[in-house]
Amino acid sequence: MAKPGTSSNAIWWIKNPKTANEKKLKGLRKHSLGSAFCLDMTDLLKNISLQGYNKLLSPDLTLGERLIWLLLHTVTAVSLVVVLSLTWEQFVAQSFVTNLKDPLYPVENVPFPAVSICTNNRISRKAALEYAEELRRSSPITRPVEYYLERLNYLRDFYVHVGATIDSEDFVSFQTFLDVFGTWQNETFFDTRRIMIMLTPNCKDYVLKCTLANVDIPCQSAFQERLTMYGPCCTFNTENKLKQRNFKNRLASPELGLTVVLNSSHSDYFAPILNTNGYIVMIHNADDYATVSSSNTLEMFPGQGEDTYLQIYARVVDTDDSLKSFSPFGRRCYFEYEMHISAHEQATNSPAYMYTFPNCITRCRIRSIMALCRCLPFQLPLQLVENLDGVVYCTLSHLPCINQYMFKWRNVMTERHLIEGLEREVEEALYCPQCLPSCNDVQYRVSMSSLPIDNYLASLKVDENNQTQFSEDISVLRVYFGDPNAQYYIRLLNNAWFEIFSTIGNIMSIFVGFCMVAIFEILFFFIKYIYQGCDRIVEQNLIDRNAKKLEEKKLYICP
Repeated sequence: MAKPGTSSNAIWWIKNPKTANEKKLKGLRKHSLGSAFCLDMTDLLKNISLQGYNKLLSPDLTLGERLIWLLLHTVTAVSLVVVLSLTWEQFVAQSFVTNLKDPLYPVENVPFPAVSICTNNRISRKAALEYAEELRRSSPITRPVEYYLERLNYLRDFYVHVGATIDSEDFVSFQTFLDVFGTWQNETFFDTRRIMIMLTPNCKDYVLKCTLANVDIPCQSAFQERLTMYGPCCTFNTENKLKQRNFKNRLASPELGLTVVLNSSHSDYFAPILNTNGYIVMIHNADDYATVSSSNTLEMFPGQGEDTYLQIYARVVDTDDSLKSFSPFGRRCYFEYEMHISAHEQATNSPAYMYTFPNCITRCRIRSIMALCRCLPFQLPLQLVENLDGVVYCTLSHLPCINQYMFKWRNVMTERHLIEGLEREVEEALYCPQCLPSCNDVQYRVSMSSLPIDNYLASLKVDENNQTQFSEDISVLRVYFGDPNAQYYIRLLNNAWFEIFSTIGNIMSIFVGFCMVAIFEILFFFIKYIYQGCDRIVEQNLIDRNAKKLEEKKLYICP
């Protein structure tokens, strides 16, 4: 009987038997692969096109000289990596560039901006008297009209925020009265916008005469009431009809531009908001909501009783189509097909406020105001409100909240950078990271000058009674392009792929004498051994799979 511990050299006694020849061949195979790699690496270093690498294995050099060459190649390789990384960072940081494409771009191809004219007096005395009389009749307590007229002056604080002194108790008391006796039967809440539009001076009383390209035009159709940061103002070119013009109507001179005669009488003054004897003119894109705090709106303050000249200088900024492959936040602008509008804008199909950077900032500001004060200032357009459910206009009782956060809403950031000493301002500013400029935009610059009104009055025709069309209580505003040409800029890639390729190739040639032949030699060497390694792995897996199948079929005879 065989003992369990006995053994034999017979093949049936060996678990997983392998012959000595197989073990020997396997060892030789491993040894031959390593030797072949070393021999091929030696041959590569001796014959490679790169300069100096054959010195590492030259039999004519001593060991010390070879070490010096090794140190030199190490330092060169490290320096090459550092220089390439710095070069790549520079390419990434300056991936886009804005170049002047055409310094003489015809100004007739540049859209004429919208011109919003706002009187300094934001409440008409005549309208205030009529509304005060209406409140007196609605009140159950008999009070004189002057009482309500004095309290209607509180509404001036909707426009004046800086340095305003608010008596909260009086404001809340008068607003409580307006909530009861100042609303119509079909109104759930006090409609601040309806009242303020009713109290604002009418454009037909303020804008007396309009001339465009030396041709008289009807002011009622040319100027329309449109909401601005100062409430309803008289705005020209609201529908952007002057986007494309011909050479004759390029509006590039005082005589061929927009000329407006304004009523500068103070007889209807009730609530002026500026400490100046003038009016307000805002130059802005026709698609933008006019507010200075959202950028791109230029604000000027011409004097009353003057002939004012506003010269507009345009700069067109375009973006090359090659940048469409980058993300909007990578190129820092939106193309037209990437611009998103709110669901309310889509529902109302309102073309007045398309996506622009200023409108996006205004939408972000509206979102913050409604979150913090639970109301919407009457000056802001409903088209930019994302959700109209439960929206109420701000009243006098909301003014303390609005003044509390006014600093936040007037300071807007689209990117946050930590600046020493401005940490508090950064945290208190309104943050709108989703707002990016349009890739195709027009930027304006304005220069203002003025002359006495006497020259214009002298040019007016005299009728049979020796009277002119207007009295001396007028102001004249002329808006036109100050240059028949505009500057046309285009944003494009700073470096094309072949420029990056040539720069990197030059750097590598300077440091290590790199060339395409050397790249082919190194790639051929590594691809060869990668292929051989993969082939051996596949071959070994096949052998192991066959051995496993044979192992299952083997019959072991035990005595």
